[in-house]
Amino acid sequence: MLHSVRWPLAACLFLVLSACSRHDATAPIATGQPPPVAAGPPVQGDWVVQRINADVDSLNPITGEDTNGADLRNNLICEGLLRMDNYTLKLEPCLAVSWEISPDQLTYTFHLRHGVKWHDGEPFTADDVKYTYDKIQDPKVDCAPLRGYFTTIKSCDIIDPYTIRFTATERYFKTLEVLGTYMSIIPKHVLEQGEPDFNKHPFARHPIGTGPYKFVRWDTGSQIVLERNDDYWDTTRPSYPKRLVYEIIQEPYVAAQLIKKGEIDVVDGMAPIQWERELAGTRSAARLQEIVYDYPAFSYFGFNLRLPLFSDVRVRHALDLLIPRDEILKKIFLGKYANETSGYDLPSAPSYDHDILPTPNDPALALQLLNQAGWKNDHGDGLLYKDGQPFSFNLLYPGANANTQKIAELIQEAFRQAGIDMKLSGLEFDQLIERTDDWKFDATMMGWSLDINSDPYQLWHSSQADLKKSSNFIGYKNPAADKLIEAGRLEYNDDKRNVLYRQLHRIIHDDYPVCFLFNPRSILLISNRFQNVKIFAPRPCFDITTWWVPKPLQKYGD
Repeated sequence: MLHSVRWPLAACLFLVLSACSRHDATAPIATGQPPPVAAGPPVQGDWVVQRINADVDSLNPITGEDTNGADLRNNLICEGLLRMDNYTLKLEPCLAVSWEISPDQLTYTFHLRHGVKWHDGEPFTADDVKYTYDKIQDPKVDCAPLRGYFTTIKSCDIIDPYTIRFTATERYFKTLEVLGTYMSIIPKHVLEQGEPDFNKHPFARHPIGTGPYKFVRWDTGSQIVLERNDDYWDTTRPSYPKRLVYEIIQEPYVAAQLIKKGEIDVVDGMAPIQWERELAGTRSAARLQEIVYDYPAFSYFGFNLRLPLFSDVRVRHALDLLIPRDEILKKIFLGKYANETSGYDLPSAPSYDHDILPTPNDPALALQLLNQAGWKNDHGDGLLYKDGQPFSFNLLYPGANANTQKIAELIQEAFRQAGIDMKLSGLEFDQLIERTDDWKFDATMMGWSLDINSDPYQLWHSSQADLKKSSNFIGYKNPAADKLIEAGRLEYNDDKRNVLYRQLHRIIHDDYPVCFLFNPRSILLISNRFQNVKIFAPRPCFDITTWWVPKPLQKYGD
């Protein structure tokens, strides 16, 4: 299980980072052609060639932030002490075979699995777990979003080579999940060699793990290749594909053409326009399985709250009222591949307050609020001014995707009609992350992907607002929100914690630190030679290692 991750508005049209949220899986809509009837039991072999919409930022599970690389670094190459069952959502053994929790819930002891080897043949031991924990807690390591989940853990002690104990300073309802699944274990013997700066270590581009797949190569901007680990310790969980190839294809049109020709096997987050206008109903589509499902994420238009321009809540509220959500939903999402949202959690989550409605498009009320805040159209050029300065700012967003560009342009035009000059700067995703991490932006449009079991601390707590490269890079601070977040962390009763989080939903909505936009619905296209394709709640919402191809249909063999 992963912590919150940034998402590039290009998967399902928006690039995303990552955050955490408990939700129920919405039943997917399966259309297109079913796979051929399987002949015999599952067999190994073949490759899965999958499109990802942006390059990965890192394959080091400690420093990596993006959604595209999350599954590779946390589940396929490296893995945690525990893992969460995709269907029951219960924690189960992984690199640890068992664990004990003290009655006061402050001490966690894990008994590690014997006989596990790193991909280079070296043995896995408690030294690797201790090293991983120490790096997460090291302030010199660029992992502020992940470190925020370990604030209650004060120590990690090796009891023997296969027993390790963590001690917490206070109770936290996610401690077992965090220790077990948020900490993907990395090899001490590899990372202690060579480059002394952990953030620059070659491991980030040439990782070694204990997981079911080994790293083969990473061609920047082109593809990442993994190969099945035939010496994987867990023989009860067969990984069927021989190779996993991730093709980095930013433009939706190109992705549509490649899957149409059969040159790639999987596109998750196919642009609705490309699917419905260019592929659906064609002879090529007959060779594809189509699954539409609710992707666990939200997109947003966010402000750098450190700037005086956005310090007045009336201004932020006004901009929210100006965003033409209905037009975006109709023109870009074709009226059915996204849903408007009013908060940071998923509408299916029990912590979501359905009494809080998405912000309507109301230019008249927006202008009234802007006038109250001192912004007047009194210079004769159609722009709003205050203290002699025009209302002008720059929006950063992932620029490689044409549909994302269209969304930015629709918002830009709505703002222009209200007298606001918003300039557009489309950037590569890594450049966008660098700018927002360093607070060098006015406003941004991105998204957050969500996981099971919500803890909004990472995104909204004030303690994260003054940390460079943290998830709260917009700089949001509110003591009332902090109090609810802190109380929620101590509350083990789900129903009581959800009451607190519904109150938090109201506070954040009424503060307008961001303009919440949409929860996307993803179009997943898969070659119909693959069997056993299933959708589940936790990201990435499907497991390609469990897919298999009958021998007569295999393209690449074993």
